[in-house]
Amino acid sequence: MSRAGVVALGLAALCARRAQAAASFGVVLLQPSSLLEQRVAGVDALADYIRAVEVAVREVVHANPSARPAAGFIVVAVRPGRHSKAWLDFDTPPAFDISRQLVARIGAVPPLDAHGGPVVFALKVALWGGFESARIAPAPAEWKAATHAAGHALEVDALIDRIWP
Repeated sequence: MSRAGVVALGLAALCARRAQAAASFGVVLLQPSSLLEQRVAGVDALADYIRAVEVAVREVVHANPSARPAAGFIVVAVRPGRHSKAWLDFDTPPAFDISRQLVARIGAVPPLDAHGGPVVFALKVALWGGFESARIAPAPAEWKAATHAAGHALEVDALIDRIWP
Protein backbone atom coordinates (compact mmCIF):
# COMPACT_ATOMS: atom_id res chain seq x y z
CA MET A 1 0.00 0.00 0.00
CA SER A 2 1.28 3.45 -0.82
CA ARG A 3 2.16 6.01 1.83
CA ALA A 4 -0.80 8.13 0.69
CA GLY A 5 -3.08 5.11 1.15
CA VAL A 6 -1.81 4.56 4.70
CA VAL A 7 -2.33 8.24 5.51
CA ALA A 8 -5.85 8.12 4.04
CA LEU A 9 -6.70 5.04 6.13
CA GLY A 10 -5.31 6.74 9.23
CA LEU A 11 -7.39 9.85 8.58
CA ALA A 12 -10.48 7.74 7.96
CA ALA A 13 -9.92 5.90 11.26
CA LEU A 14 -9.46 9.22 13.09
CA CYS A 15 -12.66 10.61 11.55
CA ALA A 16 -14.58 7.48 12.48
CA ARG A 17 -13.27 7.71 16.06
CA ARG A 18 -14.24 11.38 16.25
CA ALA A 19 -17.70 10.63 14.84
CA GLN A 20 -18.22 8.13 17.69
CA ALA A 21 -16.55 10.31 20.32
CA ALA A 22 -19.91 11.71 21.49
CA ALA A 23 -22.85 9.32 21.41
CA SER A 24 -26.30 10.47 22.49
CA PHE A 25 -28.80 8.02 23.93
CA GLY A 26 -31.67 10.44 24.21
CA VAL A 27 -33.14 13.28 26.20
CA VAL A 28 -34.63 12.74 29.65
CA LEU A 29 -37.35 15.26 30.43
CA LEU A 30 -37.25 15.87 34.17
CA GLN A 31 -40.62 17.60 34.28
CA PRO A 32 -44.04 16.63 32.96
CA SER A 33 -44.52 17.48 29.30
CA SER A 34 -47.67 19.46 30.15
CA LEU A 35 -45.57 21.75 32.37
CA LEU A 36 -42.85 22.07 29.75
CA GLU A 37 -45.46 23.03 27.15
CA GLN A 38 -46.49 25.94 29.40
CA ARG A 39 -42.92 27.10 29.93
CA VAL A 40 -41.54 27.12 26.39
CA ALA A 41 -42.75 28.86 23.26
CA GLY A 42 -43.01 25.52 21.49
CA VAL A 43 -41.53 22.10 21.04
CA ASP A 44 -39.35 23.42 18.21
CA ALA A 45 -37.72 26.00 20.50
CA LEU A 46 -36.86 23.31 23.04
CA ALA A 47 -35.61 20.94 20.34
CA ASP A 48 -33.43 23.66 18.81
CA TYR A 49 -31.91 24.45 22.21
CA ILE A 50 -31.23 20.77 22.94
CA ARG A 51 -29.51 20.42 19.54
CA ALA A 52 -27.36 23.48 20.28
CA VAL A 53 -26.33 21.97 23.64
CA GLU A 54 -25.44 18.71 21.87
CA VAL A 55 -23.28 20.66 19.41
CA ALA A 56 -21.51 22.35 22.33
CA VAL A 57 -20.80 18.96 23.91
CA ARG A 58 -19.40 17.59 20.64
CA GLU A 59 -17.14 20.65 20.29
CA VAL A 60 -15.57 19.98 23.69
CA VAL A 61 -15.23 16.27 22.96
CA HIS A 62 -13.56 16.89 19.59
CA ALA A 63 -11.20 19.45 21.16
CA ASN A 64 -10.07 16.78 23.65
CA PRO A 65 -9.69 13.63 21.53
CA SER A 66 -7.55 11.65 23.95
CA ALA A 67 -9.83 11.86 26.99
CA ARG A 68 -10.81 8.72 28.91
CA PRO A 69 -14.24 7.21 28.23
CA ALA A 70 -17.15 8.70 30.19
CA ALA A 71 -20.87 7.99 30.29
CA GLY A 72 -23.84 9.39 32.13
CA PHE A 73 -25.92 12.53 32.03
CA ILE A 74 -25.55 16.21 31.32
CA VAL A 75 -28.36 18.02 33.14
CA VAL A 76 -29.42 21.47 31.95
CA ALA A 77 -31.81 23.95 33.54
CA VAL A 78 -33.02 27.18 31.97
CA ARG A 79 -34.72 29.86 34.05
CA PRO A 80 -36.87 32.76 32.90
CA GLY A 81 -34.67 35.64 31.83
CA ARG A 82 -32.57 33.28 29.67
CA HIS A 83 -30.28 32.00 32.43
CA SER A 84 -28.91 28.47 32.19
CA LYS A 85 -26.88 26.10 34.32
CA ALA A 86 -25.47 22.64 33.68
CA TRP A 87 -24.57 19.77 35.99
CA LEU A 88 -22.62 16.64 35.08
CA ASP A 89 -23.54 13.22 36.41
CA PHE A 90 -21.17 10.68 34.90
CA ASP A 91 -20.60 7.10 36.04
CA THR A 92 -16.89 7.65 35.42
CA PRO A 93 -16.38 11.40 35.16
CA PRO A 94 -14.07 13.09 32.70
CA ALA A 95 -11.02 14.91 34.00
CA PHE A 96 -11.77 18.05 36.04
CA ASP A 97 -10.56 20.46 33.35
CA ILE A 98 -12.71 18.75 30.71
CA SER A 99 -15.72 18.81 33.03
CA ARG A 100 -15.19 22.55 33.45
CA GLN A 101 -14.95 22.95 29.67
CA LEU A 102 -18.22 21.07 29.18
CA VAL A 103 -20.08 23.17 31.74
CA ALA A 104 -18.61 26.43 30.38
CA ARG A 105 -19.34 25.60 26.74
CA ILE A 106 -22.91 24.52 27.53
CA GLY A 107 -23.33 27.72 29.54
CA ALA A 108 -22.25 29.73 26.50
CA VAL A 109 -25.15 28.37 24.41
CA PRO A 110 -27.85 31.07 24.22
CA PRO A 111 -30.69 29.71 26.40
CA LEU A 112 -34.22 29.33 25.20
CA ASP A 113 -36.88 31.66 26.57
CA ALA A 114 -38.56 29.99 29.58
CA HIS A 115 -41.73 31.35 31.17
CA GLY A 116 -43.25 30.67 34.60
CA GLY A 117 -40.40 28.58 35.98
CA PRO A 118 -37.38 26.52 35.02
CA VAL A 119 -37.14 24.06 32.16
CA VAL A 120 -35.02 21.05 33.14
CA PHE A 121 -33.81 18.14 31.02
CA ALA A 122 -30.85 15.80 30.75
CA LEU A 123 -28.89 14.40 27.85
CA LYS A 124 -27.88 10.77 28.26
CA VAL A 125 -24.47 10.53 26.64
CA ALA A 126 -21.33 8.46 26.24
CA LEU A 127 -18.14 10.31 25.41
CA TRP A 128 -14.81 9.16 24.00
CA GLY A 129 -16.02 5.63 23.34
CA GLY A 130 -17.75 5.10 26.69
CA PHE A 131 -20.64 2.66 27.02
CA GLU A 132 -24.20 3.79 27.69
CA SER A 133 -24.98 4.22 31.39
CA ALA A 134 -27.37 1.63 32.81
CA ARG A 135 -29.12 4.36 34.81
CA ILE A 136 -32.35 5.83 33.47
CA ALA A 137 -32.25 9.20 35.22
CA PRO A 138 -29.60 11.58 36.51
CA ALA A 139 -28.77 12.40 40.11
CA PRO A 140 -25.91 14.95 40.17
CA ALA A 141 -23.97 15.08 43.44
CA GLU A 142 -25.19 18.61 44.18
CA TRP A 143 -28.79 17.43 43.76
CA LYS A 144 -28.24 14.47 46.09
CA ALA A 145 -26.71 16.76 48.72
CA ALA A 146 -29.66 19.17 48.55
CA THR A 147 -32.16 16.32 48.85
CA HIS A 148 -30.25 14.85 51.79
CA ALA A 149 -30.13 18.27 53.51
CA ALA A 150 -33.90 18.67 53.00
CA GLY A 151 -34.52 15.26 54.53
CA HIS A 152 -37.02 14.31 51.83
CA ALA A 153 -37.41 14.12 48.08
CA LEU A 154 -37.72 17.47 46.35
CA GLU A 155 -39.82 18.30 43.31
CA VAL A 156 -37.61 19.51 40.43
CA ASP A 157 -38.63 23.19 40.69
CA ALA A 158 -37.93 23.23 44.45
CA LEU A 159 -34.63 21.43 43.92
CA ILE A 160 -33.50 23.93 41.29
CA ASP A 161 -34.48 26.86 43.56
CA ARG A 162 -32.51 25.32 46.42
CA ILE A 163 -29.27 24.63 44.52
CA TRP A 164 -29.39 27.56 42.11
CA PRO A 165 -30.60 30.61 44.07
